[in-house]
Amino acid sequence: MTDRILKALISAIVGSIALLYLAHNLANIGMAFDFFTYTANPVTLLPVPPPWLIVIAMALVFAMEGAAALLCLYGAWHLFALRRADVAAFERGKRWTRIGLGCAILNWWGLFQRVAVAGYQLWQMPLGEGPMMGSWAYGAIAMPSLIHVSQRGD
Repeated sequence: MTDRILKALISAIVGSIALLYLAHNLANIGMAFDFFTYTANPVTLLPVPPPWLIVIAMALVFAMEGAAALLCLYGAWHLFALRRADVAAFERGKRWTRIGLGCAILNWWGLFQRVAVAGYQLWQMPLGEGPMMGSWAYGAIAMPSLIHVSQRGD
């Protein structure tokens, strides 16, 4: 029972982190746009995208944050509700949590680390150090959470 409650709590923690990231990004939408358009490197292998493409990229990132938040929080509630269920029902109940954790990983490691950090060399810019480390840390929270939640319990 303890492991089941922990899995629900872990999902709720990751979901709340994603929700807070999304809320802050939306509250500071102008700064988010400025960050997405910022490039300090004179040479980059990826082209500097036009503003309309940046808006699409922002929408994709925000949608992934929202999906991670909603699915992890719903998954946490669902897992907590199933904490006394049989093993098969609890295992089936992990679906939404796993999808939410997957969204978090795809967003922060797949999109942010791959496109922004590697593609635009964000790690070389003073402005990019904080977001680079933040996205790495959030992905590093979500990945072991996904591994733990996915493990078969009692």
